[in-house]
Amino acid sequence: MNKRIVGYLADWGFHAPLKEEQAQYLTHINYAFGLIKDGEVSIAHLQKLEALADLRKMFPEIRINLSVGGWGAEGFCDAVATSQSREKLAVSAISVMRQMDLDGIDWDWEYPSSDAAGIKCSPLDPQNMTAFLVLMRQKLDGLSLCTGKRYEQSIAVGADRVNDYIWPEALPVLDTVNLMTYDMSMGDRAGHVTNLMPCAGAAYSASQSAEDFEKAGVPREKILIGAAFYLHAYEGVDEKAPLGSRMEKRGRNIPHDNLGIEWTEKWDEQALAAYYVKGNVLMTGDDRRSLIEKRRYIDQQGLGGVIIWELNHDKKNLLLPCLGKGAGADGRTVD
Repeated sequence: MNKRIVGYLADWGFHAPLKEEQAQYLTHINYAFGLIKDGEVSIAHLQKLEALADLRKMFPEIRINLSVGGWGAEGFCDAVATSQSREKLAVSAISVMRQMDLDGIDWDWEYPSSDAAGIKCSPLDPQNMTAFLVLMRQKLDGLSLCTGKRYEQSIAVGADRVNDYIWPEALPVLDTVNLMTYDMSMGDRAGHVTNLMPCAGAAYSASQSAEDFEKAGVPREKILIGAAFYLHAYEGVDEKAPLGSRMEKRGRNIPHDNLGIEWTEKWDEQALAAYYVKGNVLMTGDDRRSLIEKRRYIDQQGLGGVIIWELNHDKKNLLLPCLGKGAGADGRTVD
């Protein structure tokens, strides 16, 4: 079974057109982000839709899905609360999919039943969202009858949010469950944000997330783990032992492309993860070596593939080849 290499492509100010050397490694693009406005899927704020149409023409083999939501995206709780509101949301989603000529839709609610992002939530969110996914699958199948094409449906789920959906009902209507195994930090301590394996100095791991979701009933082939093409900074850490140390403040996420030569790269053999240090500042995220390890893990465990946040952070195409089909020890594809 071919693995899914799903790259998020954000319609933001630093958006760059996808290059052929990137496209060859991708199976899917999750175009980010559609929003929910007045109970309907909205794309009125997106600015690069013309470029998306060009991308469709240039790379017809890549499946293009719209990702709806993102951190702090409001509207889900009310939109899935009743049968009437779910119908309204589903109909609007189909309309947008027709307008954008999409291959599927990805729901990125962060997170059902949680107000961590400052958005409305309810204890009924998991069952309401699951009911919506079932309805949406029916709408997608109805669209297929008109077009002759099958449409995909996926969800992006927090790495440790295994209880956000009713899996016996949700799994039959989902193509993949995309685990956001990045931004896994330790509160007031500095640590890895996207480590593959458990280790000291990390709150969680991608492998533990995959195991937890499999125990909850998600088939391995439907599980996609996350890769971070950005680096997360921690300031004021212990210079001698930065991982797991207390920090003074969090810095901002930066694209991996922006990493300068003044940073010292290090490798955590236990975590199978990279980190970078400069004085009392620590940055963690994926590098070529950690991505090769993730691809190896995906193949060995029979997982469905990987999601990447985010393609604009790898404009030099240094990271994406490491996740490509048949990635060798140097990150290049092999026969």
